[in-house]
Amino acid sequence: MKLWRVPLAAATAAVLAAGLAAPASAAARGDFKRVSLPFFWPSNTLRDVDAASPDSVWITGSQGEITLPGPIPGTGTSIPGNPVVRRWQNGDWVDYDLLGLPGHGGISDVDAVGPEDVWINGSDYDAKKPYVAHFSGSAFNQVTLPPGTTATTLQADASGVWLSTLTDLYRWTGDVWTDQWTRVTAFPDITLDTSYVRADDDMWRLGKSTGTDRSIVAQHWDGQSWKNAPVHADGLGTGFGFADMVALSPTDAWAVGTDNGTSPAAPVLMHWDGTAWTKAAVPAGLNALTRIIKGVNGDLWALGHALDEPAKPGLLHYSGGTWSRVPTTAVPYRSNIYATALAVVPGTGALWTLGTVNIGGPVLLTDG
Repeated sequence: MKLWRVPLAAATAAVLAAGLAAPASAAARGDFKRVSLPFFWPSNTLRDVDAASPDSVWITGSQGEITLPGPIPGTGTSIPGNPVVRRWQNGDWVDYDLLGLPGHGGISDVDAVGPEDVWINGSDYDAKKPYVAHFSGSAFNQVTLPPGTTATTLQADASGVWLSTLTDLYRWTGDVWTDQWTRVTAFPDITLDTSYVRADDDMWRLGKSTGTDRSIVAQHWDGQSWKNAPVHADGLGTGFGFADMVALSPTDAWAVGTDNGTSPAAPVLMHWDGTAWTKAAVPAGLNALTRIIKGVNGDLWALGHALDEPAKPGLLHYSGGTWSRVPTTAVPYRSNIYATALAVVPGTGALWTLGTVNIGGPVLLTDG
């Protein structure tokens, strides 16, 4: 592993940003400070952030993307460069070997189940196949995928480790010595936007039908079969897409997305109450919602873009049956941020988020 030293002043601020002091309440959230990033090659992108503890925060992405010019100006082939996986620990960024991924590629997802129990998902550009790996404490070991796998999404949390291919859902039943995926079910045919697994008998897939009407669909797995759940779209058309979702119980789930069929675009919150999916009111000022996650006390956090204050991350909090807008601080010397990833630090409730800004590369923020 490699250690990236942050300059002393930045390190001091970043240690404070690591969530070492527990906030008194959710009202203390949103005072984001920028966290110094390690050196990345130009044309870098950060895709995801997750936290297992105040001293184990992970970011993923890619760096050094190269575009080979094509015969016509404006055309060409993009090569993604090298994968990025970094861990914030003891005031430094730590870089671990990604075994089995020696060349070009990128890591799109990180799930930190525990400080030393971390899963990543991405792509191996040279081999033209997905890349999934599990942290061993000193390196990421590549995990063998089910035969024929050409694309993957991964969810790893207290419910287990779940791998979705284009056609099937698998659960990790291996161990440190053996790679093994057990097939759970085949997927119904929809154009998938997002999915979530809460338990063996409580899984969701949200998206659009493959028919000509492209209607919004929600499909639920009850442990035996997939069933269509009613969706009251209330005017949402083909310009709408789900971005993320979370399920709290068989009768309580939330999803977020953006309706690009309006001008300006509109954020969308939808709720499952055990009977149907219906739209919920969104606090004013946002024009997109990109992520939704569980908090530390049964609450929820949603992330998006603030139309009224574009230099500030758009942040919503759900507690006591009500969604509210949480004031946030602006990214210094930038006029716009589009935040796309959000993580809660277990125990402290501190938030980490990342996104793209109008000038420069990606930014990483925390309110810890």
